Amino acid sequence: MTDKIDAIVDTTILHTREQLESSRIDWAVARVGLEKICDGLAIEAPGHPALDRLWTFIADQERIWRRR
Repeated sequence: MTDKIDAIVDTTILHTREQLESSRIDWAVARVGLEKICDGLAIEAPGHPALDRLWTFIADQERIWRRR
């Protein structure tokens, strides 16, 4: 299960970065989707270290978005 969660988080972060850089999605929309993914993964693997990585990514992107 651990490898699966790591892979999901890695893919989610990569895909979101690509989408944001290409301006295909707005951060507010992406954030909603990322939060749903985090919530779902937290049910499957509570306390998994990859969840911290995903929440950190969300927080970092939020700070970037607010500075614009």
